[in-house]
Amino acid sequence: MSQNTTDNSTSNSSDSHSGKLGEIFAKINMSELPAMSSHVQELISLTHSRRSAAYELSKVILKDYSLTNKVLQVVNSAFYSLGRPVSSISRAVTILGFDAVRDLAMAIALFEDFVKAGVEKEGITKILARSFLSALQARELVDSKGLNLPPEEAFICALLHNLGRIIVCIYLPDKYSEIERQIAGGVPEDKACRVVLEDLTFMLIGEEVAKFWNLSEKVVACMDTRPGKPKNRDDAIGYLQSLSDFTNRLVDSICDEGDVAALLDNYQQLIPMDQAEAVQLMTMSIDASEDISDSMRYGLSKLKIRSKVQKAELSLKEGDDPVTESRPKKKKKEPPEELDELPVSKDKTVNDFIREIAETLTGDFQINDFYINLLEALYRGVGFDRVILGIVKIQPSQKTVVGRFGLGDIDPVGVNNFEHPLASMQYLIAQAMAGCQDMSILPNTAGAFPENMKYLVRDRAIELLPICLDKKAIGLIYLDRKKGRPPLDPNERKAISLFRDLAVMAIQKLYNRR
Repeated sequence: MSQNTTDNSTSNSSDSHSGKLGEIFAKINMSELPAMSSHVQELISLTHSRRSAAYELSKVILKDYSLTNKVLQVVNSAFYSLGRPVSSISRAVTILGFDAVRDLAMAIALFEDFVKAGVEKEGITKILARSFLSALQARELVDSKGLNLPPEEAFICALLHNLGRIIVCIYLPDKYSEIERQIAGGVPEDKACRVVLEDLTFMLIGEEVAKFWNLSEKVVACMDTRPGKPKNRDDAIGYLQSLSDFTNRLVDSICDEGDVAALLDNYQQLIPMDQAEAVQLMTMSIDASEDISDSMRYGLSKLKIRSKVQKAELSLKEGDDPVTESRPKKKKKEPPEELDELPVSKDKTVNDFIREIAETLTGDFQINDFYINLLEALYRGVGFDRVILGIVKIQPSQKTVVGRFGLGDIDPVGVNNFEHPLASMQYLIAQAMAGCQDMSILPNTAGAFPENMKYLVRDRAIELLPICLDKKAIGLIYLDRKKGRPPLDPNERKAISLFRDLAVMAIQKLYNRR
């Protein structure tokens, strides 16, 4: 009886909010809530699960001459650095992948629709630019942090996290200006919205419009501005909510010169990241955004985003919290211990190593020789302090991953002492291998490794790359750099993933021989 009462109460509350939305939009002479363009609807509905997906994606983009030109303009921009011009959408999908082109086209189409519909160009382009930066960062973090999420879902959920704010800015510009004035005067955002919008908030408006547009439950759920912690690593909606909230708050913190350190502390367990990595993530997303469209460039320029990032970088160099006047400044840190140079080859590029490893796979090879060459490519091609290859060992009593080969500053028995049980999901190596998910781990992350490995991982930034066949882990590539080394850039991350994929190909070829 009480459950039914609760359900009815929830339903009545939702109906009440929908009714108020209708009333508000009726007051501005709109007979119904704003419609989503057919192109955006088609792009969002496409998935990569169908065999014809690439063809369908190309067909949707090619319907719109302007969208086609803008997508090709971005694909050929300096950010992608493809080396040769791409003149067709189908070729862009082949080179960059379905998800990247679909997300790019959807963002361009959606933003152009919003800009055309809005009255106040500066306000809407600034909001849209923030949303796109957040979306790019969410997709990047799925890969770099080994989150068990589809990157395209993370992109869309973060992109539409602030849909309610966007809708109010476009269709209710006077009310949006009044809310902004109240916030500037010190009124909390939710309270200002409820006063101006008759007890509605940006989040409630975004949720109702998303439902009206038939967007997924995940997109609607990710508009939550105060998400709880995910229940476990398989709680996809919980992680999507947290990731969408985190990246949007990170962009807001840097744009508004807020407290980035407090945000990172709050999310440290779910999305471990230091301030230097946050600034690098922000810079990456800006680089990727500038060639999207004239509207995007306009929004970024009005945000003065480059200068805000420079301020954050400067405050890091000075050893202070970024751009925070209200928070007491920390004492400047002692200079870090001077590090020796990484063992990066002077005469061979990463691509040279990749080409040599790939050529090895075309002929006969000994698997142990291949492993050693692969580790050298990672050690001297990309540059790490230590690289270890571990192999899964199954015993009657337990299943473990044990070290087999290693390079770098490892003591004589270090590789043999690299041993980790896989039965318990308490530690990150077991989690990474159980889910075949790459992981990046900040130095001295609490609870990440068992006691017997702490001597190995202390003061190291670590990359874990499981080697999997048929979604089953058979080995692990462990990589680390000393604390204070620069974090991996996007190209280095792609390289280490490619080396791991080459290891999978070698093992598969070995199995096929047998």
